[in-house]
Amino acid sequence: MSDSETKGHRCFAAVYDLLNRWGERKVLGHLRPHIAGEATGRVLEIGAGTGANFPYYRMAETIVATDPDPFMLERAQKRAGERCLAITFVQCAAEELPFPDCSFDTVVATLVLCTVRDPARALAAVRRVLKPDGAFRFIEHVRADGGLMARVQDFLTPAWSCLGAGCHLNRRTAASLEAAGFEMAEIQELQLPLLPLISGIARPRAQSARLAA
Repeated sequence: MSDSETKGHRCFAAVYDLLNRWGERKVLGHLRPHIAGEATGRVLEIGAGTGANFPYYRMAETIVATDPDPFMLERAQKRAGERCLAITFVQCAAEELPFPDCSFDTVVATLVLCTVRDPARALAAVRRVLKPDGAFRFIEHVRADGGLMARVQDFLTPAWSCLGAGCHLNRRTAASLEAAGFEMAEIQELQLPLLPLISGIARPRAQSARLAA
């Protein structure tokens, strides 16, 4: 992990839930019951942040939650404790998941791939730890499909990233998933100002091919 990830972002972690309050009420709170709430089997959540998904997990058998930021992880542990949830916590970057190959039925990521240092490496790690018949369930904000909004995102990203603990406005996450060997089983696009979202389920491509055969 980088020094900034190891040291964490104390102030950003402290205000993260406040900054997301409107988004949770209007958008994210309507998506999490499906994306996190229907995650099954042995579940890994990468970039768990302050634990916003935790109240929605109802079908998971076991949950492992990771985050590189110790201050985010501390808040996530507190949230899990308040709800008496049995969650295992591991501090690590998404690119460096310390788990055996094919060890999870489901991997969940919500508002994570915008922040990781190397999306390609992070998704390669996700695919490695995911079982061949597993599912990657995600909610991510992405770069707009061209036009003025995309140019605005590109212009704002350097400053936005400095203020937002490394968050990028202009990640092409759907394309990154495809390049990493995933195929969309389900995808929903929400065209929101400045922060268009994609939400859905991706599966390792080899499994998708077997299902179609």
